Amino acid sequence: MTVQTSLKLKVQPTEVSAVLRRILAENGKEYRWTYVVAVACLLVVSGTTAFTAWIMAPMINQIFYERRSDMIVWICAGFMAASVLRGFAGYGQAVALARIGNNLVARYQKRSFDHLMKLGVDFFNETRSGRLAAQVNENVGGIRDLLSLTLTSISRDAVSLVALVGVMIYQDPVLSLSSLLIGPPLIWAVVYITRRLRKINRESVLINSRLNGSVQEATQGIAIVKAFTLEDELARRIGIMADTAEQRNNKIARVAERLSPISEILGGLAVTAVLAYSGYRALVLGQPPGAVFSFITALILAYDPARRLARTQVGMERALVNARMIYELLDLEPKQGDA
Repeated sequence: MTVQTSLKLKVQPTEVSAVLRRILAENGKEYRWTYVVAVACLLVVSGTTAFTAWIMAPMINQIFYERRSDMIVWICAGFMAASVLRGFAGYGQAVALARIGNNLVARYQKRSFDHLMKLGVDFFNETRSGRLAAQVNENVGGIRDLLSLTLTSISRDAVSLVALVGVMIYQDPVLSLSSLLIGPPLIWAVVYITRRLRKINRESVLINSRLNGSVQEATQGIAIVKAFTLEDELARRIGIMADTAEQRNNKIARVAERLSPISEILGGLAVTAVLAYSGYRALVLGQPPGAVFSFITALILAYDPARRLARTQVGMERALVNARMIYELLDLEPKQGDA
């Protein structure tokens, strides 16, 4: 199988878990303690975010409603402590994931080159070197992005969302149930968009690698280009590829960004309904506003992790395509042995 043929294989949704298992099997032991630090930091970020929503209830009820001046220091100290912890934890997880990602890119670059050196001459006769080099450089980032997106979506966004939903249910189960009705249409939108992006992303990666490879080959062989006066023809071909890449990237942007207005509209409907009902309860029924403010804070804070989780699936499609293409290259076997 040539690399051109292998790159036409369609990526299936179940390949996400398969590719992740392979990456972790090959690299998990090397980074296990760094991952422990990153996950711990992400859990701290999730916990302090939920705490920020929860503390709104005693702050509103005891300071503004019951006018207890003795609680000001304690509540403010708790809020400040949560902010400090969240800041340092966010810094720690960002640095830890960056170290893992940079090492993964370097590791797979070296591994890809070592594997290319073991392949026979027949492979290089069938594959343009410039396009292959550009493709490898673009694809190795998929390994890093796939792990990073998965870890942050589970340890930070999913845990934050569950914790904030728990605060919402604790403060008001009825309002929680009504606000969670936006979940099914949002999930449907994510599934629809990711299906559209799966094929477009692979085509975009191939077009960009073709473009970069052609530019690299033209500059390396500039003496031959000048000797045969091929400047205009090469400029025309590269211009066509650049236009095609632009159109494909614009299409990806149009499809991927459809999630933003959908999530904004659904989130706005949920917050508007909660504000209207909570205002009715406070003005007509005379209930203390602390639980409602805590609920609204949790709902607003839950919007960000929910939106990031929705966009994570969209971003993982491109990372999966790149990671899968690297493994397609690494799995190639030489057709013949060199003396």
